[in-house]
Amino acid sequence: MAALGPPPVPEIFGTMEEGPGAGGGNAGEVWLETHGRALGHFVGGRWLPGRGTLECREAATGRLLATVPRGDEAALAVAVAAAAAAAPCPLAVALERGSLALGAVAALAGGRPLAQALGPDLDLGLRLLRAPAGGARLGPPGMEGWAPLGVVAILMSGSCSLSALLWKLGPLLAMGNAALVLPPAEAALPPLLLAELSGGGSPALPPPGLINVVTGTPELRRALRHHPAVTGVTVLGPREEVQELLGGSPCWAPRLGGARGGRVVAIVLDSADLDSAAAAIGGALGTPPALFPWGGLMVLAQEGVVAPLERRLRARLGGLKVGDPLDPGTNVGPLPPGAPHPQGLVQAAREEGAEVFQAPVPLPPGGRFYPPTLITGVAPTSRCLREMVPGPVLVLLPVRSPLEAVAVASGLPHGAAAALWAQDVTSALDTAERLPHGLVWVNAINLLDPMGGCAGGAGDAPGLEALREFGRPPWDPPPSSGDAGDAAEDEEPNSVPGDPAGADVAAAVEGARSRGLGWGRLGGAARARVLRGAAAALGDDDSDDDTSGRLREELQRWAERAELGGGAVQVGGAVQEVPGGRALVTRRPLGVVGVAWSGPRPLPRALELLPPALALGNGLVLVAPPKGLGPALRLRQALVAAGLPEGALAVLPGGPRGAGVTLARHRPDALWLCGGAEPPWALAGTVPHVWVPGGILGGPGQERPPGAEQELELRCTRPHCLWVPAGGP
Repeated sequence: MAALGPPPVPEIFGTMEEGPGAGGGNAGEVWLETHGRALGHFVGGRWLPGRGTLECREAATGRLLATVPRGDEAALAVAVAAAAAAAPCPLAVALERGSLALGAVAALAGGRPLAQALGPDLDLGLRLLRAPAGGARLGPPGMEGWAPLGVVAILMSGSCSLSALLWKLGPLLAMGNAALVLPPAEAALPPLLLAELSGGGSPALPPPGLINVVTGTPELRRALRHHPAVTGVTVLGPREEVQELLGGSPCWAPRLGGARGGRVVAIVLDSADLDSAAAAIGGALGTPPALFPWGGLMVLAQEGVVAPLERRLRARLGGLKVGDPLDPGTNVGPLPPGAPHPQGLVQAAREEGAEVFQAPVPLPPGGRFYPPTLITGVAPTSRCLREMVPGPVLVLLPVRSPLEAVAVASGLPHGAAAALWAQDVTSALDTAERLPHGLVWVNAINLLDPMGGCAGGAGDAPGLEALREFGRPPWDPPPSSGDAGDAAEDEEPNSVPGDPAGADVAAAVEGARSRGLGWGRLGGAARARVLRGAAAALGDDDSDDDTSGRLREELQRWAERAELGGGAVQVGGAVQEVPGGRALVTRRPLGVVGVAWSGPRPLPRALELLPPALALGNGLVLVAPPKGLGPALRLRQALVAAGLPEGALAVLPGGPRGAGVTLARHRPDALWLCGGAEPPWALAGTVPHVWVPGGILGGPGQERPPGAEQELELRCTRPHCLWVPAGGP
């Protein structure tokens, strides 16, 4: 036997066993046992008992892990009061001390493999806390005089990763706010442990009340409307779940953050390194990116490489280990709690004629595990293209060219990020530039960093810009405790008296989308000529009132800015050194902006918001109040006469009740509420960017406050982050 020599290296590695992981699941089980597996709400640094119980079950087996209370209005009132009294403090040190328990609880309750939860997920989460906190201490440029909102509610619509929750909490806490987290039962354990770590009350820990968690059913959100101390609302979860959670909600809030997340689209061009692409895509299928783990993975491959890529993907899927998330060797854990089972979509694709390959891997018992699956030959109208597919399901679609790949990727709903593989650098950069996604990786996937843009989906912001979502600028007064929410309660949000007809709004949004696309692609000099021509036309107008004079000044001002930058935004761009390469952070037009100017208290100078939006390449749909309709139509006439595409700016008449909800139903890319009404929460599930301009334009006869122009540029654009690989030093 000795003459045969030592066994080959692959055989050695194939027979090796995984050693014990650091901490394993014991840290999470120990924490649950210390509380008798019966947890309360965590409010003001202490556990608060509640009425009724909800069950928290293990993702892998369905075993009962713990019970939590069914939150009610009394518990919510105590939590709001505790959050309002809390003092701001950094959180990262507290989380480092409890990292083992946090990772174990996330694996137990959420099903994410422990190796991922304790490693990259936790590391990213800590960076998502540190980066905004450090930026806030240094004083980010353009945010002088900004103040915290106060108490911000985080509405969770289902299971999410620990990193996704910290992604919200980082800038929220850095701006000096306190958080009130409302999770469902299936997502309650990680926030409760996080709150306990953050509110121990000792000198080494943050003060009590910084993070408060009230568990309960989705109906609990309605009770928030009775608490004026809650001055901001943000939601966490896939957009479809958020729509179901908030649809028809009578609740309103001064500040509203949009839903985040979606699906990742991978594009493999014919010059790609197929082995590298297949390895990365297979790994991402087993462990989706931490900040949007809900939407699944779609692969678009050029026809010349579809067959060899499919062979490699099948081999990769067959090598994934499906099992207990606490096992260090597990690649694919159970389906997330509360997530729909993918079998229905997979069966529908099979019945539509698609070919379904499922890796022949053993599945643990329990029914919450699903084999790695590859779907090919899908019809263009297949459900698996229209809907997000949860779990380890990969859809492979052939395309003929890079341009067709861009067209298909642009038309797929729920896109959050894109990954592109090509060894031809020119083709890679050209294709990446054409993609609409806010985050694009080149020859990589699942690289995330807070300073380079974590996720470019709707509402996302790179680096310190995320602080703006949770701060109040000096030109916006604190919210009043009026009865806007009470007035909204009895109002059917889908039908507001005085709104323009739905067909008119739909046609206007579609026209602005098609015409505005060409307008946004024009260079800065071309846009500047149109704005200057409109200013000249308004100067020749017989109605030389104050409104026309201010509009002429704004058109001239933004024409100069557009021409000076060649159409590019003057703020927000950067080249960041990030893990694995460099991130090129730039800004793009929002797309179609709906401006709801009609309402109970129309903003007097709202028309002055239109020149910056147009100068930066957006299309606009304006719903004007009766007194503002004439000036708005004159401005539109002057712009069209100067060369603005006919549908790039639409003006519709509105009534006294406001048109925000009507515009939102037709899915503009952004919504500006200039009618004096606060945004209903239901908008968070339909519109990526919701903004109430407030006093950014200044009062009558006043100049704009300092920092207003920079803020307007940021509000008129969205971030775009391109990750480019780079070699080591």
